[in-house]
Amino acid sequence: MNAVDTPGSSSTARLANWARSLTFDDIPPHTVALAGSQIISDIAAVRASLAHPLGRSLVDAFGSPLELPGKESAFVLSALSMSFEYDEVAYSGHLSASCVNVSLAYAGELGRDGRDLLTAVVAANECAARFQAAVIFGPIFRGQSSTCPHIVGAVVARFHGLGLTEADWTNALGLGFGILPVPHERSFLTSDAKAFVAALPIRAALDACDAAVHGLRGAPDVLEGRDGVLAALAESPLEDAVISRLGERWHTDTLSFKPYPGSFYLQAAFECAERLHATLDEQDLDDIAEIVVHASVLTVLLDGKVRPHLRRGESAVSALTFSVGYGIAAILTSGRLETTSFAADRTGDERLWALADKVRVVEDRALTEAMVTATVPLGELLRQAGDRMASLPIIRDLPASDLELLRSRLGPPEPTFDSATMSIGARVELVFANGRSVSRSCERGIGMAGPDTRRNHRAIARRKYLRTGGSESALARLENLADLSAGEVVEAIREALAPVAAPVNS
Repeated sequence: MNAVDTPGSSSTARLANWARSLTFDDIPPHTVALAGSQIISDIAAVRASLAHPLGRSLVDAFGSPLELPGKESAFVLSALSMSFEYDEVAYSGHLSASCVNVSLAYAGELGRDGRDLLTAVVAANECAARFQAAVIFGPIFRGQSSTCPHIVGAVVARFHGLGLTEADWTNALGLGFGILPVPHERSFLTSDAKAFVAALPIRAALDACDAAVHGLRGAPDVLEGRDGVLAALAESPLEDAVISRLGERWHTDTLSFKPYPGSFYLQAAFECAERLHATLDEQDLDDIAEIVVHASVLTVLLDGKVRPHLRRGESAVSALTFSVGYGIAAILTSGRLETTSFAADRTGDERLWALADKVRVVEDRALTEAMVTATVPLGELLRQAGDRMASLPIIRDLPASDLELLRSRLGPPEPTFDSATMSIGARVELVFANGRSVSRSCERGIGMAGPDTRRNHRAIARRKYLRTGGSESALARLENLADLSAGEVVEAIREALAPVAAPVNS
């Protein structure tokens, strides 16, 4: 009997046993390919951060990730990849900060070849995503501010392939969850503390790994039960989500990739703004009277949450990357949104802020319905909740008729994620002083999970990486990661992170 299915095992043990037994050949080829694009996209996010003073300050404070041992390198890489909301997302959660960066940081130290590295990333993705799915319906709907999935991701990414025992794994996870990190929302939006949302739990988890292999014990059943971690983090935890369809349904298949630094709730609106920019001249910008963003309820809620924390030129980068108004204004004035859009010469531009002040975000019910019924970020969570859906915090205030309609539209849980979707759309309308208006619509942004991304994820990750000035030679190595030896993997990572070129302008 597979250890995952052993009756009486804790969910921690069942998750650990599945992860430690996973081999490269167990993973479907299309899932491996997505993980390869995830690695390239994450490295691009790290490179993009290094182009901004915030990223350079992190390196000044903690060292270059290329010159540090594994634990310290993972800390810096995760801080860089999270700082500008330029990371990937999946059902469920922002996985790369731990799952990719810990795997990259330890590649040399552990002697992993390309196949080993990809397997560690996928194993970590699958475990961290399932944990996040179990707790996402907490006091707030947590996205990038969620810290605890990175404990799971870091332990799995570090331990995979080392031949350690079940006890080593459960002790590391138990110790890692012994003290739970919880972010403070105002600090998250008004300072640079967001950089540490993943970095601090990752470092704690890696300390827990060291402690576990040297005999320190953690609670073996730390996750489940009324006094377990899941119940501590969520009012309505979905315990069964932790081990649901392990090895059958691959959460890595739900990955979505960002073309712009910023929340996924804003990506479609930014894409619309970029299309509109191509139709405007300088005089048109001065004649805009109002910018109306028609979007799903998640975009509306994010806009309302962030606006009170914007301080114009003094705004924290974290608030700016969540601001639909700032992002659209930056794109309309320059045609681009990248980490340099958050440098002082741009954030202090009063003309840009005058345009941002004209942005109004309104809910489009059709876009909300499309967002809710897609796999990511909510649809599959609601499907897994089943009859428990009505008790979930984000749902329970709905009228009974709306709840029944939602149930009928959602259907049962998806048996696989081969056809996973994300549909967070937008329509951006420019209204001019003379009454003329022009708009552009985007049903599903570039890089969001769906058929286009399944076909084009390699090209999407490639373009993102090259826009950060990465070298073609390093990219070619990364795109053939499964064929690289351990030494070649280290060389590829070093070259991929090296500041070898200026960012391209296309």
